[in-house]
Amino acid sequence: FEEVYSLDSGSMQALGEVHGLIFLFKWQQDLAQQDDRPTASGYEDHLFFAKQVITNACATQAILSVLLNSEKVELGEELSNFKGFTKEFDSETKGLAISNSDLVRTAHNSFAPPDPFMSDNKRVATKDDDLYHFIAYVPVAGKLYEVPFRHPS
Repeated sequence: FEEVYSLDSGSMQALGEVHGLIFLFKWQQDLAQQDDRPTASGYEDHLFFAKQVITNACATQAILSVLLNSEKVELGEELSNFKGFTKEFDSETKGLAISNSDLVRTAHNSFAPPDPFMSDNKRVATKDDDLYHFIAYVPVAGKLYEVPFRHPS
């Protein structure tokens, strides 16, 4: 994974082979509610898509979307087994499998900075909070998918 600061052709060529892109967007509820783009359908046999069922996991899910949808990335034994195990699951069950995976949880938690003053109290975001969301773009079977995409369920 590399940070990209420009999408011009020279910058992209310098990267070499790209398996997907992950963008960080500022979440805007009003835009999300107005999103009338078509949703994907008929993807189940060739696209790994897991519905996000836990909070603060969109970066991890975006990374998994790129890794598990690339035919050229060597996943290793554990991720290959996970992908095979969840192949026939629907998107919600795949999301639950991710949330219950010790492998994924350990990797996800390893990126959280240690904070000795972190409170166990959860605070619900308000309309004044800036919220951000990671979204992956992956090429699969000749199409470019936005994951997570607007899913009808």
